[in-house]
Amino acid sequence: MQQEFPMTVIADGNFSKLLNPLLAQLEMWLNFQALKTDWYANEACVLTFRFTLVNTLASQAEQIAAPSWVQEAGVAYHHDSDKLETVAFIAVADIVQAGSGIEQAIKDRLLTVANEVGRQHGLQSLS
Repeated sequence: MQQEFPMTVIADGNFSKLLNPLLAQLEMWLNFQALKTDWYANEACVLTFRFTLVNTLASQAEQIAAPSWVQEAGVAYHHDSDKLETVAFIAVADIVQAGSGIEQAIKDRLLTVANEVGRQHGLQSLS
């Protein structure tokens, strides 16, 4: 039986399946950061994240327009503190257009969301 990571990283249907190895690498990296920073020590407070890479946040405009969504440069997320669940969209079109440092820029956006939610629960920042 395979167990899912608390933090998942997927891409919306507009991306090629060739991106899957990078998505798996980002997911493993992010979960490892949380593990080494002791985010999973308290089993009653394990945060789950579902990150979705999208071209632009405008493609999700209807969903992220709700007042419960937080929007910042290149990211939009909703955190349900009762369920400890976060859904987040990470925009990549501007990153790809810049042309270099794409993977690190995506990691930075993943960390932005994870750390902001983690702070709400008294967790140490991921790096």
